[in-house]
Amino acid sequence: MRLLLPPDLTPPRAATPRNFDRRTYGGHVAAVAAGMGRPLLPWQRYVADVALEVDDEGVLVYSTVLITVQRQAGKTTLDLAGNIQNALLGPRRRAWYTAQSGQHANEKFLEMLDEWIVSPLKPLAPKPRRSNGSAALPFVNGSRFAPFPPIEGALDGKQVDKLTIDELWFFTAMQLSLMRASFNPAMTTRRQLTGQRPQTWLMSTEGTVESTALNGLLDEARSTTPDPHTAFFDWGIGDDVDPTDLQAVLDAHPGKGFLLNLDDLAGFAAQYRDEPGEFARGFGNRRTGATERVIPAEPFKAAAVPQHTVAPPGPVCFGAAHGVDGVDTTITATQLYGPGTLTAVVKRGHAPGTTWALDRLVELQANHREAAFAIDRFGPSASLHDAAERAGLRLVKLDAGAVITATQNTMAGITNPAGPTWRYKPHPALDTAAQLATKRFTGDGTWVFGRRASVGSISALEAANLSSYGIHHMPPVVGFQLG
Repeated sequence: MRLLLPPDLTPPRAATPRNFDRRTYGGHVAAVAAGMGRPLLPWQRYVADVALEVDDEGVLVYSTVLITVQRQAGKTTLDLAGNIQNALLGPRRRAWYTAQSGQHANEKFLEMLDEWIVSPLKPLAPKPRRSNGSAALPFVNGSRFAPFPPIEGALDGKQVDKLTIDELWFFTAMQLSLMRASFNPAMTTRRQLTGQRPQTWLMSTEGTVESTALNGLLDEARSTTPDPHTAFFDWGIGDDVDPTDLQAVLDAHPGKGFLLNLDDLAGFAAQYRDEPGEFARGFGNRRTGATERVIPAEPFKAAAVPQHTVAPPGPVCFGAAHGVDGVDTTITATQLYGPGTLTAVVKRGHAPGTTWALDRLVELQANHREAAFAIDRFGPSASLHDAAERAGLRLVKLDAGAVITATQNTMAGITNPAGPTWRYKPHPALDTAAQLATKRFTGDGTWVFGRRASVGSISALEAANLSSYGIHHMPPVVGFQLG
């Protein structure tokens, strides 16, 4: 089915298309939100219209609604309006909300009550309960909306018509499975009693490689055979977008022009200056690496030097690396500096794609006749290594053992207790790669920076790692011999 979007809607990365042959309760959610003084934004209205489609018998089509969207987009407003609409579908209905912990769920629920008590719709549920452990919004028709802790058995024996799990990225697949064991039987029974299909709403920004509950669901939703009973909505930046390009990040945000502008986004970016991966996750909705950094943040920051720093005259080694799937390429230069090395991304040395890289390397060779080039002959950069070899570049000999050694040397240089000996000039691509990098174990205790596991390009770190190794392993300069 063709995806038809309203003209004022920020295009999603993916979304279940609206079936205009079906009626929907989306307008009811919009009416509730407007009645509360919070009219739905275009993305919220689209989600409500699709997620609440009904069949010819008036039964909700989708049993699961999966939403990934950036921070500051307004998912709480959508969820509150949706829960109220569900409670008003009939008498004695039950809607539930949880988040990453019982405390977080209760705090967020109380924020929703703060919105409700100043709403013109308050007469529909005039006596909200705020006590910790018994917070609830009881409606005059006998329906009820309440929080619950995300633990095994929390909803055993409860009635469930609509359930929201917010901030799903915090949960493992096992935690989600245990929760489902509690609420799925209640939902099945409820369908038989009310004649209406219960729904589970799963809402979150993207997470990390450790977010196994969310990642598994997203992998299925993005597959060629997604679950037909799941409505899927996914906003965020594309894989080819630099998360430091704030205009591009803003253009992909469905709250643009409604809930935030470029100045707001710049303010958030400044807050995450030392955690670029977390900014990319929260405001670009891009999955990041492990929550525990492989490269510690403070030592890495301490290894930086000012941009105007100049190494003494001497040899130079260039490193080059393609990102996974050719998403980008980075070229770095390393020189000897004090007791260690100094590395920087070269001018015109980082860009999307791969086809430009060889020409830039040949240009660098022409300008630095005695320079060497370090390129991994395996993995994503294999084609670049082959092309560089055929172009006659002076290549550093690299094998799997050399890459392992390079990685350990880089880490030792960054974390040296006496002060960093691996120094670098800050660059957005290098900063982001250091945030995202994860480990790929190669043997008994040995490891390298994992490209696939990092869930984001680390080409800048890989290039820097190789050029830092190469400066100590320069191949001999072969001159002409006269007979």
